[in-house]
Amino acid sequence: MYVKYSLLFAVLIFLISCSTDDITGDDLIEGEWVVTAGYKDGKPEGESYCSPSVDPGLEFKDEETVYSKGYESDFSYELEKDNEGVIINLQRIDGSMHRTFFIEKISEDEFGLVGRLFFEGQNCYFERQ
Repeated sequence: MYVKYSLLFAVLIFLISCSTDDITGDDLIEGEWVVTAGYKDGKPEGESYCSPSVDPGLEFKDEETVYSKGYESDFSYELEKDNEGVIINLQRIDGSMHRTFFIEKISEDEFGLVGRLFFEGQNCYFERQ
């Protein structure tokens, strides 16, 4: 009987250690996301410096569509994981604009964006309202 409980405990520890804090589409849906600061080294810091497409705020409608307050229009988005972290790709529905950031989940109601490629140096911290 001791072996049975030890095995169950080992499986539970394994499952907990495999859990991830990566952000998902479900984490983003519901509520309005407002930029309240810049974002550096995993923490809110200083002034926000992000693209006008995200800086005024975002509202994720579903796992494919986000409303940009800055452009007053819908964008498609996609989350993908690479060896450096989770990437969010934002694209205007008509394909005329594309933005790409690393996205880091801080808590259920906070995330940070860090620009990548052409948007390197841009960063902002979001809170759910």
